[in-house]
Amino acid sequence: MRSIMRQSTVFETIAKRLLDRQGIGVIWLLHLKASASHLDGNWLAAAAFIGIADAAEREWASGGCR
Repeated sequence: MRSIMRQSTVFETIAKRLLDRQGIGVIWLLHLKASASHLDGNWLAAAAFIGIADAAEREWASGGCR
């Protein structure tokens, strides 16, 4: 049986890089940036920041970047 490897999404790749460089605090910063973007009326950027923050939280919870 052939092993199927899951390919990382763009958000996951960005999240991993940010966690590696800045640590767990980057998750909070991403949420702050999402909030600011939303308040500025830029819902697309807000959604992207939340997507990256969620991916970073999953990566951190899985023990991938400690």
